[in-house]
Amino acid sequence: MFDRKYFEEVVTDQIRLMERPVRLTLQVGIEQVYEVHSLVAAHETYVVLKVYGEEKAPEHSVPWREANPAEEAVIFDQVCIPYSEIRIAHLTARATKGDDARVVIGFRPKA
Repeated sequence: MFDRKYFEEVVTDQIRLMERPVRLTLQVGIEQVYEVHSLVAAHETYVVLKVYGEEKAPEHSVPWREANPAEEAVIFDQVCIPYSEIRIAHLTARATKGDDARVVIGFRPKA
C-alpha cells in the first residue's frame, strides 16, 4: 500500500534515478486516473496533490502574479486521496505536451 513515505521520499529518489523530468500518473479506485503536477502535502492517511484538469487551467490574476513572482501562474486542480484508494503509481520519463505545446506535463516533488 502507498503511504506518506512514498510521496515524501521514495518518489523523489525514483525521480533522481530517472535523471530527467517525469510524469506521474495515479490510478485511484477502479476507473479514476490523475496526471499529477505536484505534491501539496502528505499526511498520515491521505495525500493532497495538484493535478492537471481536463480543460485549460485558469490563471491567477495579474496582481497576484506580480505579488508572487516565484509561483506558477496556473491554478491547478487539487485532490485529496486516501492512500488505501491508490491502486497504481506510474512514473515515466516520457514527456507529454499539454494543449499548449510549450507546457510539459510533469510531476514536481515538494520543494
